[in-house]
Amino acid sequence: MITVENYVNVKEKAQKLNLNIPSQIALLPQNFKTATPKEELIHASTTSTVRKLWTQNNIQETPIEKSGEKIPCSAEEAFEWIGPTIFVSSLLLSQNPHLVNIALNVISNYLTDWFRGIAYNERKVKLSIVVETRSGDYKEVKYEGPPDGLDKLPEILKGIHDEK
Repeated sequence: MITVENYVNVKEKAQKLNLNIPSQIALLPQNFKTATPKEELIHASTTSTVRKLWTQNNIQETPIEKSGEKIPCSAEEAFEWIGPTIFVSSLLLSQNPHLVNIALNVISNYLTDWFRGIAYNERKVKLSIVVETRSGDYKEVKYEGPPDGLDKLPEILKGIHDEK
């Protein structure tokens, strides 16, 4: 299942919370949209895993937290993979959309191993991607389904980015 809804202006919100302003691809805390002081921010428990995977595959993330700061992670007990919220800038989608494919493929490949031995119909991934559109709006794409459905997202993201 894929849903799309409006999202807060990521750059303005980051500035208001005294965080780094993401310029390309970044991992946003789960409650980025609603947190008022930055002390409320919480990353998904899978954030550090995605960061390691991206680093191993030469994908440069703009960390939202400033050097020396650490945003705590939530502890998930469910038997599903709940990914971090990924931010994709308009600049990245315009100049290097292939990087989005690579970033999502890295996650998808990891999940193939993570779900090994689990029946296909029981494999569940939840992932949110915030896209900056050409017009400067922000949209959140929420994905919930099997890991192999992640391969549909790059085309959807590009379509949302290009909306007028």
